[in-house]
Amino acid sequence: IYSKGNQSTQFNVSSDVSYPRERWTAAASYNSTLSTSTGVSASTRNQFNLGALHLMRSNNWFYAGVGDLLQSSVQGIQLQSNIGGGVGRYLANTNHATISLVGGFAWQRTEYKQSIIPQGTQEVASAMLAGNVKLFKFNKTNLSVTASVFPALSQPGRVYTNLNVAYYIKIVSNLSWNASFYGNWDNQPPPTFSGSDYGTSSGLSWTFGNR
Repeated sequence: IYSKGNQSTQFNVSSDVSYPRERWTAAASYNSTLSTSTGVSASTRNQFNLGALHLMRSNNWFYAGVGDLLQSSVQGIQLQSNIGGGVGRYLANTNHATISLVGGFAWQRTEYKQSIIPQGTQEVASAMLAGNVKLFKFNKTNLSVTASVFPALSQPGRVYTNLNVAYYIKIVSNLSWNASFYGNWDNQPPPTFSGSDYGTSSGLSWTFGNR
């Protein structure tokens, strides 16, 4: 995306891979954003997500494991890693809609960039509540919403929130146009650090694997 009015440029690269099987599913996604504006330092954000689930005897319930990596220059995060697991339930699972909720526990490790007040590495144990919504229409359009909330157990009162929204319209074969929104929030960031990083992007995407 290029905007001449305020001389801003944004580049976005994203990819998704999923491998569904009869009783389990694994999926991975990657998103990278570079934004520049006149008179402002360039900002970068890179996020990698990995998830897997295994159905229980009841097809509406499943075990789930999640992991993700995040780098955000806006929040001063050099590398934030999350790993968690829990039990989930499908609220809907059809050819046109998949809606699920997962509850469990997670461990987060965050390395911040150097600042006036050294932060070092923070490690936090937290509860986890995650939701996933996918809506399909004749293999032409696809709306995906994923949201995660991590109330810290080792630092009561601190809450991490992640949100990703993507809308795809198929152009031809595996080529699609997409519009997306991303956001990360920390209600108790370290002193002098930003508690949020969010934005929107649009462009072309190429998908591969089984969707």
